[in-house]
Formats: sequence, C-alpha cells, structure tokens
Amino acid sequence: MAGPAMMRTALAAASVLALGGCMGAGPRAVPLVAGETLAKHDYSLADTPNKRTALAYLYTAWNDGRVAYARQIYWVPGSFPEPAKGTAPADLPRNIGTPHYTMKQVVEERDRVVVLAFVKGVGIGQPITTIFGTPGGTKIGDAVVEIFQFAPDGRIARKWDFIQPVSEESYDFR
Repeated sequence: MAGPAMMRTALAAASVLALGGCMGAGPRAVPLVAGETLAKHDYSLADTPNKRTALAYLYTAWNDGRVAYARQIYWVPGSFPEPAKGTAPADLPRNIGTPHYTMKQVVEERDRVVVLAFVKGVGIGQPITTIFGTPGGTKIGDAVVEIFQFAPDGRIARKWDFIQPVSEESYDFR
C-alpha cells in the first residue's frame, strides 16, 4: 500500500493548486482538441476546455505514443524545454507498446488542471520514470498526478507530475 507516499503526492498537488489561486486566471481557454482525438478516447471527466486539453495531451502523448506531436499541438510554443538527459523520448518505441493512461479524476481551479490517473505499461529500461526505468519487458503500474498550468490561449504553459509505483488493485482511486 502506498499510504504515506500517496499522501505526500496529494499534498503536493493540493499546494500547487493553492498557489495557482494566487494568480489571475486570464480569459477563458478555447478548445484545442481535434475531432479524431475526441472520438478515440474517453473525455467523460472533461467538462471544460482546459480539462479536455489536458486529457488530449496525455492521451496523444502516452496512449497514442506521439509525444513530440502532443508537445507541438498542446503546449505554448517554446515553453517545453529542449530534451535533456533523463527526459522522455520524443516518441515512444513502437515495438514495446505505449503506456496506457486510465483517467480517474480531473480537477480544475483557475488556470490549473490536476489529473489523477493509473498508468499501465511495459518498462523499456531508460532511467526516467517507472515506465522508462523499469527493465525492458517488465509490466508496471503507476499512480500518477499530472498538474497542468494553462496560458490564457488554452495551451499548456507548465506541467508537473508525481509518480508512485502501485498496483491498481491495492489503491482506491476514489
């Protein structure tokens, strides 16, 4: 069970949301999600444009394995740092499949969206996160909290994530 670790993750997510409350939210964002992306994935938790964009980014980057494309479409131009040692690859190797996000909860406050998800996948042996750092072929599961900050135009300006290896059966996502 991931009790203390998940509590720290939840507290970190709450503090980022609280800090976001000190900032102006700016004008309402516009939807940026393409029709084929909306039709392909579950957006039942996304009742605002920013929530849809956050989910579209995660679905496109991870479930579809198109990381570079998702960064280009959903991020403010120039806001995503250049790839550095220890960062996710531009696109995932096709032979391993891709991590699969199952969205559990989405919360929005001003210019911030927090997504709680369970991620299943197969490790590919790169030292980045559990998905990448687990030895190749090993099945993994992570509880992930993704925190997005949006620019006034509805694109992602910043993102933080907290990743805790767990089994889906051992954690209550309510």
